Amino acid sequence: MVADLHPSDPTPMAVEEACINPRPSNLTHDAAQAILISTDPIHGDPIPTSEKAIPTDAISTAAEEVCIDPHPSNLTPGAEQEIPFGDFFRQAWEREKDNHIDVPWKIHRFPASLRGFCEEHHYIVPKMVAIGPYYCHLPELQEMEEVKKAAVFQFCRGASWEAYVKVVAVANVARSCYDAGSLEGVSDADFASMMFHDACFLLATILAITKPEQCELPLVCRIGTNTPVVVTDMFLLENQIPWMVLEALMTFRKVDLCGFIATMGMNVQSRIDRKARPLDLTAYEPPHLLGLFHFYQSGREITFTNLDFTLRPPRERMLSSDVVESGYTRAKKKNPPPRVVRERARILESLPLGTSAIELAEIGIKLTLSKSAEFKDIGLTEGLLFRKLFLPSLRLNENTACWLVNMAAFETCVAFRDGDYTVSSYLVLFAMLMHREQDVHKLRAMGLIHGEFTNKQALDFFKGRHAGSMRPGYSFYAILRRLERYRQKRWLWIAVYKFVYNNAKTIATVLSIMGVLAGIFKALLDLKKQH
Repeated sequence: MVADLHPSDPTPMAVEEACINPRPSNLTHDAAQAILISTDPIHGDPIPTSEKAIPTDAISTAAEEVCIDPHPSNLTPGAEQEIPFGDFFRQAWEREKDNHIDVPWKIHRFPASLRGFCEEHHYIVPKMVAIGPYYCHLPELQEMEEVKKAAVFQFCRGASWEAYVKVVAVANVARSCYDAGSLEGVSDADFASMMFHDACFLLATILAITKPEQCELPLVCRIGTNTPVVVTDMFLLENQIPWMVLEALMTFRKVDLCGFIATMGMNVQSRIDRKARPLDLTAYEPPHLLGLFHFYQSGREITFTNLDFTLRPPRERMLSSDVVESGYTRAKKKNPPPRVVRERARILESLPLGTSAIELAEIGIKLTLSKSAEFKDIGLTEGLLFRKLFLPSLRLNENTACWLVNMAAFETCVAFRDGDYTVSSYLVLFAMLMHREQDVHKLRAMGLIHGEFTNKQALDFFKGRHAGSMRPGYSFYAILRRLERYRQKRWLWIAVYKFVYNNAKTIATVLSIMGVLAGIFKALLDLKKQH
């Protein structure tokens, strides 16, 4: 603990330097001796300056760095509260707490648990355009900065100052949505200018895609020739700007954002027999564009403003719910006894990890398309003899794969509040159905998977080294439990059906031979009767 210095002390600056750098290289011997005398924690007596007296162990070194005595011997009760060492950890806690205030509104960093999806793929870092401060420094993205300025002129129609004022009004709040470390050295004016340029570029791009007749030809051509790459970059988790900035500019000029999101959703599904689902922005206030896309695809029905921080974790909610044969519903009893929870946890852990598409067909479970394109629309229905596992179709290519991974990453960052792992459950269910390329081929034949990915690429996407890194939600575990209950209760029927399914050709051949033989015997009997 540093002793109080008298104003007349000739070495206050030297002491300050020692607190910042415990091993200054430019101090004289006399100054160093004065510092050691002034910082003696016990009596203020001179401390020997020989090398043997200087602590070199790791604890002492760490203590020097925070400017405290590593071996205090005269601390009174409560005195440790005055040690700057405690302040060091308190400040770290305050910084971490600031990074997680209003978590749903933050522009999150990509979670480490899902980075396995992104090896050898551009699923995190943008390829062409940087939105926000996280990647604006990359030299390969600087070419689009000039395009952003042109987009400002195009979008604002000569009234750029009025539009800029709207962004400045929300810039301070928007700044708090990013990690503080990414904005070091960025002034408020520079940040507001960045938000203004990026937001105008995003909205001008959406205009060029949805209503190209309202944009000048150069901008339409520049964006149009790179639409797949630009649109992919627009939905990266770390390449977002806060919704409040876009909202401020959309009061200046109307943009068909709902139509744009619906069009992107059609690219994920590629169902020509269905129209794009409408999107009502009054039902949800997203944190950014990716959050809005996630809301649209997952079919969520809640808003961040209505969330309850006291909600239980999804695993506990799932264990305390009852899954019955006619359908699964949440149990009315919200707090079962601990013994019941432990028993259900044991049963859940004993459930199989899943079954491939071919194996499901062998036990009488048919895969079919769900009635809607929302990712939440997955489940298992019952029939007199068979079961149906339904889920929405999926188009797989580089764009949609990137969007899916980033939507899963987004909900990984925010779903701990409400347990909504809709996209993750949907993707894990697909991964459960695939073990071999033959499974992917069967899913294609059923119309569940299509797109530019080959069977091998689709299998690698779902079953690569990252397999198991996604956290599914309640709906996925409910399907697993119902599958296991079906296996247990219909085991005899399953055995008979599996035998018939696997030997259908043989059985058909035997029956056809028996039919031929029966015909021959009948003909012989008829000839015998005639004679």
